[in-house]
Amino acid sequence: MPDNNEYIPPLVWTWDKASGGTFANINRPVSGPTHDKDLPVGRHPLQLYSLGTPNGQKVTILLEELLALGHAGAEYVRNPGSSRA
Repeated sequence: MPDNNEYIPPLVWTWDKASGGTFANINRPVSGPTHDKDLPVGRHPLQLYSLGTPNGQKVTILLEELLALGHAGAEYVRNPGSSRA
């Protein structure tokens, strides 16, 4: 069978907007950053962005336990709610 119908991807991919629906804007088939935004810089080397989810709580507990053990490199600044876009 001849390969006349071989798919050749475009050099620059563009998304044809989805056809409506409540969640059409959040289910875009793209990955990576969609905008460039400077994040705030705190006085400590670690910046913790968490909304209090279970994984965010685990990280907070870990950092607090490291600080209790005297690890100065575990000092952090918590930025509450800042992971919301």
